Amino acid sequence: MASPDLPGELPGNLSRQALDDLIRILRRSAREFGASVARRSRDRLLLQVEAIQSGTAFGHRRHDVQPRRPTHFINEDPWVICFNPDTRQVYRILHGARDFPALFGQPHAGTGASDNDTV
Repeated sequence: MASPDLPGELPGNLSRQALDDLIRILRRSAREFGASVARRSRDRLLLQVEAIQSGTAFGHRRHDVQPRRPTHFINEDPWVICFNPDTRQVYRILHGARDFPALFGQPHAGTGASDNDTV
């Protein structure tokens, strides 16, 4: 099944990695659950990204992670949107079951995370 189209105009605060995450999420959603579910997922995620960009979404810090740069998190179940609260740039859009301490600044703790996965 084809992946749902991304809208022509995306929020300008998506990093390249976050855009790649979004595309991967939508392709998997379309493949596993159908195009209508993927479109609803896209709409939900982009609403949150736009709220971050406009400053109406604040997110929260996580005490279990030690990011290298300022990072807040917003849950959009089952995903977590990770962003800089100062610049409002979205770093990543990840599944909530990921190992966030390993991804955010603790790559050498025997978790197997590579340097290109850390934020």
